[in-house]
Amino acid sequence: MAATSTPYGLKPINLIGGQSFNGGVIRQFVLSTNNAGAFYTGDVIQLSSAGNPQALGSTPTAGTTAGIVGVCLGVSYVDPNLKYQVFAQYLPANAITGGYTNVTIHVCDDPDQLYQVQGSAAFGTLTNGANGAVGKNAALGNFGGNATTGLSTINVVVGANGGSLASTNTLAVRIVDVVDASANDAYPDLIVKFNQGVHSYLFSTGV
Repeated sequence: MAATSTPYGLKPINLIGGQSFNGGVIRQFVLSTNNAGAFYTGDVIQLSSAGNPQALGSTPTAGTTAGIVGVCLGVSYVDPNLKYQVFAQYLPANAITGGYTNVTIHVCDDPDQLYQVQGSAAFGTLTNGANGAVGKNAALGNFGGNATTGLSTINVVVGANGGSLASTNTLAVRIVDVVDASANDAYPDLIVKFNQGVHSYLFSTGV
């Protein structure tokens, strides 16, 4: 149920086209330079020109935002106080200068991945109800996270919160389905996929 706004970022659930799904392909990206922003599970991850992972701070745009490699599924590091390797859902900002070492960001990097994500508002008459959302494109919003839960607060921007579901080919994600149990809720859960030209593996411009 999603009667309240409780975004949790993007959560991998399946692959498009009925492909075999083993929980999500995970690639580890080494963080070797200081991170200006924190990493949360469910964040969209982008590679810098130097190949370092960073949590994206605004919605990607198809054909113009290079380096999107997927979604964060957790992090690993040697804790500066505990002095041993930790696996966690959250990495604070400025971790390298804070003494964190051997830092890796674990990313679901399959371009065919489907994700569940909360919508920012009810659809209302904008899309003729929940069923009208399927097949439309949308932007991502509410970038940030919760340090207590370790989860991202990214959602899909729809309805009254400044967004509209549209055919615009530069929007970040395609809505593949609406979760039945929440279709009539104030904050419905959606199933989405990165659009062509958003994921780095389907966009010819490198970092």
